[in-house]
Amino acid sequence: MVHKTSGIILHTTKYSENSLIIKAYTRHFGLQSYIINNVRSKKSKNKATLFQPLTLLDMVVSNNNKSKLQRISEITVHHQYTSIPYDVIKSSIAIFIHEVLYRAIKEEHADEELFEYLQNALFLLDLTTDSCSNFHIYFMIQLSRYLGFYPQGKYTPGISIFDLQEGSFNNVTPIHNHYLNPAYSSFLNDFILASPGKYQLIMLNKSERKHLLQTLIIFYQLHVTSFGAIRSHTILEEMVG
Repeated sequence: MVHKTSGIILHTTKYSENSLIIKAYTRHFGLQSYIINNVRSKKSKNKATLFQPLTLLDMVVSNNNKSKLQRISEITVHHQYTSIPYDVIKSSIAIFIHEVLYRAIKEEHADEELFEYLQNALFLLDLTTDSCSNFHIYFMIQLSRYLGFYPQGKYTPGISIFDLQEGSFNNVTPIHNHYLNPAYSSFLNDFILASPGKYQLIMLNKSERKHLLQTLIIFYQLHVTSFGAIRSHTILEEMVG
């Protein structure tokens, strides 16, 4: 059965001299693996450069529920990035986002709301002319909504401790070490309340941004099975904290 869908490239593996296996998060089928042949042929339309991480594609695909590897018959670039590849900060954020998505998205079932969020977030990162030093923080917090562990409860001066294990704001300090103190819980709340166009107005210094990012990585490790260690954040921290 042939279908039209859109996809976001999450991973590429060399399968043979002229073939690739790609993992893409698609609008209509969720996480799928596709085999792409003849990517190094001079006559091929499907060049390997099409399958760089986070590339947004429109595809005509075959979907066989009995097969783990699907096939793509037509590919076009849905959005050609105009600034991410050329902006050091944006490209560092994109590398980090790619690693988070590759480790966090494991489900094959379709979630069009998640796909729409990811696509719009990538558009925003590419097209914004505002500071994007807070983008990765905002992205991770909003992504957790679609993954099922969005922060619960309401921050107030009396309920000012965010428990990472429970995923909620509380009025007592937990006996474990996975929590945010009132100051950082307030920062987290600022990001929760911020609209997509306002997250950059949240004032964090480099040290505060770094600590909040490291805490969010722990938050994901606690709630996403086999999330593992993130490596790309070290470069990002050098850029923006």
